[in-house]
Amino acid sequence: MNLWLGERMNEPKISVIIPVRNEAAKIQRCLEAVFSQSLKPYEVIVVDGHSSDATIERATKFPVKTLYTDYHNKAGGCQIGVETAEGEYVAFTDADCIPDGDWLANLIKEFDNGIIGVGGAVINTGEGFWTHSVNLAYGTFLGSANSVQGRFFKNKRFVNSISGANSMYRKEDLLRVGGFNTSLPTAEDTELNGRLLKEGKLLYLPGAVILHDHGRGLTEFAKQMLRYGRGRGAARRLGLQVIPPLLAPLVLLSLIFTHWIFLGLVVLYLVILVAMGLKFTVQEKNVRYLVSIPCVYVIEHSLYTLGFWKALIRRK
Repeated sequence: MNLWLGERMNEPKISVIIPVRNEAAKIQRCLEAVFSQSLKPYEVIVVDGHSSDATIERATKFPVKTLYTDYHNKAGGCQIGVETAEGEYVAFTDADCIPDGDWLANLIKEFDNGIIGVGGAVINTGEGFWTHSVNLAYGTFLGSANSVQGRFFKNKRFVNSISGANSMYRKEDLLRVGGFNTSLPTAEDTELNGRLLKEGKLLYLPGAVILHDHGRGLTEFAKQMLRYGRGRGAARRLGLQVIPPLLAPLVLLSLIFTHWIFLGLVVLYLVILVAMGLKFTVQEKNVRYLVSIPCVYVIEHSLYTLGFWKALIRRK
């Protein structure tokens, strides 16, 4: 046995799982990055939701294992990948992500007896004014609270959830807690992480980076926020993200009984939005952000709240 083969046999076996659907424009860049890792994956599993474009045709130009899902959601694709994976560890990313060259190496080195999951930084990218506006707004506390799924943090820390687009777990741990909830439209990673926290700690590692090109214009962002709200409501997981939706009915009730409280809260909210618009106008040296940033926040908060309550009411 030569030295190189011996080193490869001693490496941890990592299965990289990528759920896809109609990602022909982006899957090649993602797979190029995955197969260029300094720590080579044991296998790469592409789970397709029956794409109608050339996603699979382009994916199979690489040595991937191709599976199909009829779940019509990301959770189902992830679960099929986990059940099929042959690696001791499973790592997740999305087709619209480009992992850094040391992504897998950085994630795997953080596991010890107390760590049940490790997630890295998600840096949102993309072209266009509204895409940039969405990324700026979403990367703030007002846009995504303390979630590492939407914001970049410079320091390593224990967290309540890690991103489904940048995460690694032991396969046995996922199976022990029941895997992904395949009934959820979104927020499957948040719900899964909530169950995993009962077994160990989740670690956020800023050095394990992926570039995430959502391709979100304003319309797609609005649809996405509605889906995110639905997913969070269906998962019934507490956190800073659910405080605004839970407070929304009380704010509306104040309009009936103490309208001055309602007006005061609305004015305060608008002042905060304008302040954020001013901040990014100065930072980006573009006066258009004075309008676009508040618009993004209003769309995000209103549709997330609407989706959250629609899911709660439907489940009841």
